[in-house]
Amino acid sequence: MDNELRKICRTIQRGKRLEESIPVLLNKLADVYYVYAGLQLAMNYYTLYQDYCDEEELWSGDAVDRTKSVNTFIREHLFDFKSGQEHEEAVLTIDAIRKDNMKRMDVLTAYTDIFQIYEYVLNRIEYKYKENPYNIDDEEFAREILRYVFNTEDNFAINEKIKEIIGQLPVRMTKQKYFDLLGQSAHAYKGAERDTFDTFLYMIRTSAMLHKNEDMDKCYPQLADKKSYLEKLQFKNLSHEEFNEAFDMMKAAISILEKETTIFITLQEIINSIYIILICYPYAGMSQSEEHKAWDSAFEIIRKVNASFIKGEKDDLSEEIADKLSEIEGIQEDIAYDLTILEDTLYTVGMNYKELTQSLMLDTLMQVLARSQKLNSDSIFIDLDLVYEEGKVDEQLINRELNELKEQLSAAFDSLDRMVCRAIMANTLNKMPVFFSNRTEVMDYVRYTIEHCFDMHEKAASYEIINKIMSE
Repeated sequence: MDNELRKICRTIQRGKRLEESIPVLLNKLADVYYVYAGLQLAMNYYTLYQDYCDEEELWSGDAVDRTKSVNTFIREHLFDFKSGQEHEEAVLTIDAIRKDNMKRMDVLTAYTDIFQIYEYVLNRIEYKYKENPYNIDDEEFAREILRYVFNTEDNFAINEKIKEIIGQLPVRMTKQKYFDLLGQSAHAYKGAERDTFDTFLYMIRTSAMLHKNEDMDKCYPQLADKKSYLEKLQFKNLSHEEFNEAFDMMKAAISILEKETTIFITLQEIINSIYIILICYPYAGMSQSEEHKAWDSAFEIIRKVNASFIKGEKDDLSEEIADKLSEIEGIQEDIAYDLTILEDTLYTVGMNYKELTQSLMLDTLMQVLARSQKLNSDSIFIDLDLVYEEGKVDEQLINRELNELKEQLSAAFDSLDRMVCRAIMANTLNKMPVFFSNRTEVMDYVRYTIEHCFDMHEKAASYEIINKIMSE
């Protein structure tokens, strides 16, 4: 970031020369978002093309069709920017494409949660079919876990480790104890913002296979068939042959999900970049940014990739665009650093000088920047139109939502195999805020779950999985 721009940011933070400085800041930020989105688009578009060339035969027909749709949009709207009504229609179109992609990702997320549950179950009965399970010293295993968890002074890291381990330990608790912990976790949100509590409830529901999407069977019938097969099994009584069939089915489903999820995440990153480019385009170039040289290189990469995509060719473009890639290498990191400063100043403008930006007729630009910031965030599937209910979480809200959640979980537990129920408990316990007050409580919980797991095959599986975590 040049010294002049740093000075403008400091001036605004101090509340000085606002009428002069704020327009400069906003135009510069629009320009930076525009260029940064171009660089991101070039890199992600090239990555998608490489994946397409290498593994297109493994893609679903829908993934291929959606990629073609994005390719066509890029060709029609990024190489010949429109103005007026045509530009507004292009923004509406990319917004619709983005929402549709989010719907498909919701399907993939729901299936991923389901098959992760069955993976947990099958991993824990796998040792039933092995000759020599581990000879485990319960006390020493518990101490190894405690040493791993508390080998740092960083409380955040400690809590993350606790949740990670809890998700893999054998679950040995009553349904009532589980609901007590769930209630304790829910009440921890008392006084918090409503959106954080809503996110917690969503995470619990998805992790417990309670979140359903009406398009699941239609979008991926092969996954629906595998899910239907697995949910009918009585896992405790599986023969070795039935276990192998179920395990292969689960692995095949996860392989499909990993491939599809990678594609749709990359598509979403591409779509978000296109969106930013379109809405920032009317303001781009006003600040005479030096980064526009990098944009030119990125744009050339986008052109070449798009041409090959449109023609249906699978060429090695690495040599053709090597120079262009080297020209943008490292610039993204520099711009990302600048954005942290610029966005911090933007926040100050939005919070303290709303009336002034309105008087300067900067409302539209402020909206563009707010949307660009969301699109450029780590939450690539953020709902741009979602309006969270304002206010704090109170006791009445917690009790109402908690009662509904408990009813849904109870119904699920009554209908599912016991081992699946335990998997759901494990998969949701590690999404809850840490419910231990001190190291002794952590140690007591770990020791109890290990000592009260009398299924040596399940204990051996947990031992191996946790040891892999601790050794990474």
